[in-house]
Amino acid sequence: EVHRYAAVVAELAMHKQFDIVHAHDWMTYPAGIVVAATSGRPLVIHVHSTEFDRSGENINQVIYDIERKAMHAADKIIAVSRFTRNVIIDRYGISGDKVEVVHNGVERNGKNNWALNETGIEKDEKIVLFLGRITMQKGPEYFLMAAKKVLEVVDNVKFVMAGSGDMMDRAVEMAAGLGIGSKVLFTGFLRGEDVQKIYKMADLYVMPSVSEPFGIAPLEA
Repeated sequence: EVHRYAAVVAELAMHKQFDIVHAHDWMTYPAGIVVAATSGRPLVIHVHSTEFDRSGENINQVIYDIERKAMHAADKIIAVSRFTRNVIIDRYGISGDKVEVVHNGVERNGKNNWALNETGIEKDEKIVLFLGRITMQKGPEYFLMAAKKVLEVVDNVKFVMAGSGDMMDRAVEMAAGLGIGSKVLFTGFLRGEDVQKIYKMADLYVMPSVSEPFGIAPLEA
């Protein structure tokens, strides 16, 4: 699919005027390479995470090869953290002179109009929040195991899992299996003002990620 997308984008780009080609993560890298080559414009790739972040050492070789090819083809690479920059240099064989660090940022918003009664959370309950993709990289199972331990000591706590992902069904089943299903609220994917509201409602934000190059969620929190 990424290669079909690259072919479509290359055709569309022939009718556009632009100064640089800026590609974000591996799914857009093939398109960026093609467009840069046909247009003669410089290629900048923005690395939000690498295959090592998403899969540990059990990497998908196809994705790794796409990433490495793009990194070598790029005129400049932007990494979201110094950690990610080091991974690019050490694991992909890229010169440090080519890699710049630009940290993620968020827009601050002070609005909060979400009522507790919309969520089923009682006023006297403390709210512990997980917000992010419910995938292996984000460690949702560790959040639930910690929730089980907390609820063995205190009861007036609600654990909110805000997000979606390929481990969503497994997380719901795990919460039920641990006997804490009534204490875990799964909101599904949130965006915009809903994200700001759930942050403001939370008493504690937890980031149990197995790997995190430079997460936007803790900045927002």
